[in-house]
Amino acid sequence: MASLTTPGRMKALVAPKYCKPKDYTISDVPTPEITRPDDVLIRVYAAGTTVGETILAKGNFSVLVDSSFPMIMGLEGSGVVVAVGRDVKRFKAGDEVMGGSWTRPMFPMKYEKWMAEYTVTAESLLLPKPPHMSFEECAGILGSAVTAYQSFRRGFELMVQKSFEGKTVFVPAALSATGSIAVQMAKNVYGAARVISTVSTPKVSLVEKHLPGVVDQVLDYQKQDVVKEVGQEQVDFVYNTQWHNSQPFQMLKRQTGVMVSIAAGPTVEQLRLVMGQKTVPFWVVWVVTMLQWWYDWKLRGTNIKRDFISGHPGNRQDLEACGELIAAGKIKPVSNIVGFDDLDGIKDGFTKVFEGKGGFGSFVVKIR
Repeated sequence: MASLTTPGRMKALVAPKYCKPKDYTISDVPTPEITRPDDVLIRVYAAGTTVGETILAKGNFSVLVDSSFPMIMGLEGSGVVVAVGRDVKRFKAGDEVMGGSWTRPMFPMKYEKWMAEYTVTAESLLLPKPPHMSFEECAGILGSAVTAYQSFRRGFELMVQKSFEGKTVFVPAALSATGSIAVQMAKNVYGAARVISTVSTPKVSLVEKHLPGVVDQVLDYQKQDVVKEVGQEQVDFVYNTQWHNSQPFQMLKRQTGVMVSIAAGPTVEQLRLVMGQKTVPFWVVWVVTMLQWWYDWKLRGTNIKRDFISGHPGNRQDLEACGELIAAGKIKPVSNIVGFDDLDGIKDGFTKVFEGKGGFGSFVVKIR
């Protein structure tokens, strides 16, 4: 193992107990160490988050999984390699990297989180940081990119084609963490003829500024009837990123439409894959089964195909493919960046992620 001297303790952003973001704090915790031959110890420069981990920190999954506290936040990030395990081949001390701590099943968590001065993760979950991009730009893009990549691939399977050429694609929330990446991928990578998205009133003018030439039709969901503006049966593919959103069913073409959702009830098999076989009790199986019946009922009388995807950035092939797209500039980050010393700003940013309202792109904390 190659190594450099690291402090015995470090600062980390933590949830001290099951709580909302307003109770997060900066704590002094032990610095992680390399314990596996494929481990990489990283000095973190910037870190990103997801809505899922804020929900976990709130305690919404406490009936399914046990959590330990203080819970360090941040599922992905970027930094500089400090040390590597004996089997690591791709990286060495001093290399600039980006990556995350994603695994399947997700629980129990196998690797350290990123919103701290140091983290440890597997070699397979890291990519070289593109030299022309900043640490902040690389900290919150991979998770959303791989999730969109896998969702679109599933959509192509259901559509029996390999691109969006000649097709109309609807992705809500163009300036959200997931939406901003997905609209770029639909247009710049897969050649969608028409990309439609939504934002709140204050953000309408920001779409073209931050996503030039990407979104063909921007709708103000606070002032406009989205279904009326788009029209019924006008959309070929929907990438649904929002819970409690029934609009896509009305906009999709009834005979050929396809929807892949990352914000919907999974099947029992998908839930077990994500959570682990032993963490899904019978009553949860019953609930998710009922949800599938409800979706089928909503789509009765149509040939619309649908599926749920829980993105798995730990898939090495997909991770590398998205890394190439990022390095080539096909998809670019849209981020809200806050310093590690701005605890109020961090709490505010996390609150917007948790509530799904008022945020702007990926929320990134600049650690150093």
